[in-house]
Amino acid sequence: MKRMPWLVLMFLAAFKAVWGEDAAPAATPPVDSWKKQVVASLNLNQGAFSDWQQGGTNFISWQAAFNARLENDNAASNWLNTLKLEYGLTYIDGQGTRKSADNLDLESVFAWKTWPQVNPFVSFSAKSQFDAGFDYSQDPAVQTSAFLDPGYFTETAGLKYVPGPEFNTRLGLAVKETVADKFQAIYTVDPDTGKLQGVLTELGAGWVSELNLKFSEDSKFGSKLDLFWNGKGLDRTVAEWDNLLSIGLNKVLSVNIENDYRYDPKVYLGWQIKETVGLGFAYNLL
Repeated sequence: MKRMPWLVLMFLAAFKAVWGEDAAPAATPPVDSWKKQVVASLNLNQGAFSDWQQGGTNFISWQAAFNARLENDNAASNWLNTLKLEYGLTYIDGQGTRKSADNLDLESVFAWKTWPQVNPFVSFSAKSQFDAGFDYSQDPAVQTSAFLDPGYFTETAGLKYVPGPEFNTRLGLAVKETVADKFQAIYTVDPDTGKLQGVLTELGAGWVSELNLKFSEDSKFGSKLDLFWNGKGLDRTVAEWDNLLSIGLNKVLSVNIENDYRYDPKVYLGWQIKETVGLGFAYNLL
């Protein structure tokens, strides 16, 4: 929890620098420039059935997202800040309302352009969710998570390889803190003693790879693979792989196909998979 203010302050500092730069006198244009992108989107799905002999259940589903990207790229350094917020609900007739999406992901990466394609970097990230999560495989459903319960905070320092604007990968020494309160038994048990604790701190290696392809002005594909290994065995590797294909139909409407994978043996011994397809509205705020 102590890391959270520092991460938030870094992200707010980036916003302040951006708008402070815009407010500066135009007489002497600044050498450094910020690239700003803020996109809000909303996906909607609905189905209704009446005497439909093939079967079906009435449902209404919505998912909202907010993605911000602030990047300062100059001859000496690159500072990239990203914020990803997602939340969605699905109402299923006879089963009630359940979450379909819930994500809070903040990351800040600062790299020095020491060599043409290899750059030393430091990064900070924070991940959590907004709302309570439940295991619906049990009856009644059992709550398994909440806001900052768990929360993941990672600090990494190492080298970043940037062969081109579409792809980059970085590897470094990482410190990962997992915080939990009510659900310590799931997320923050000491692996050596089995003791419950509020914060689980792990030293290991972090490896992040990103692919960003733009097919047209309104269509793009993004993929991010995030691995953390605590040095105690390959079976303890935590993997997160997010993929999003957005096909723009016009300036506002788009088809969004999301495919995400998670592997965290502390939580579940196997791959967690999320797939969503939706027609939605997206608007570039900046």
